[in-house]
Amino acid sequence: MKRIEEVAEDLKDWQLLKNLPGQIESFQFCQGSGIDGQILDLGSYVSQAKHCSLQLMYTGETFDYVLVCSIGLHTFRLSEYFERDKDKFAAKVEADIVKILTDMGRRSADDLPVEGSALEFEKWDYWRKLPQKIGEYELFITPEEPLTYINGTTIFLDYTDFQRGNQIYFCYNGFRNEIFAEMRKGWQPLSTEAFDVPDTVPDKNKLKHLAMLMEKALRENLENL
Repeated sequence: MKRIEEVAEDLKDWQLLKNLPGQIESFQFCQGSGIDGQILDLGSYVSQAKHCSLQLMYTGETFDYVLVCSIGLHTFRLSEYFERDKDKFAAKVEADIVKILTDMGRRSADDLPVEGSALEFEKWDYWRKLPQKIGEYELFITPEEPLTYINGTTIFLDYTDFQRGNQIYFCYNGFRNEIFAEMRKGWQPLSTEAFDVPDTVPDKNKLKHLAMLMEKALRENLENL
């Protein structure tokens, strides 16, 4: 396999980067910053308004071309676009780039896992009473526009202070049938048990129980961050 410096040299005049549109909806294309360790940053689509970005990169760790999706403070790699062949990667990206960016900005309630149907997310109205802002925190993700994340987890609520990188987000894991929350402080992950819904709570009451926990501890936890 080529060294990452050799890959960077080969991609100096890559046609893919010339063919991609400079703007797609609110996303602006920004030139890549080059090599950082084993990562070659090829360029990114960034939407400041939506707090979203999509990075094109090559990783020398696995010799793959990869798309890295960031929605708010949540970042993950799109596994279906992993390619070691740059021409195959280019073909996929050119064919799908508009759809990828559009879907990032318009998440669907259909992303809630079927395993959670017994919890009846569609009937849960408590979140609609939540304020759009609590201090510097914005209500960024809701059950109407959930985010399918990693390891079987769906994020269905998210309060984020984008300036400071502080956050509380609420998750449902379909593999374990669990509702819980996680936090970030200064972009660094933190754990919390304040919003764990016990396994002993029947499915039909899990969201009601979460609402009780949020009433008790949401504002306090946001302030403590």
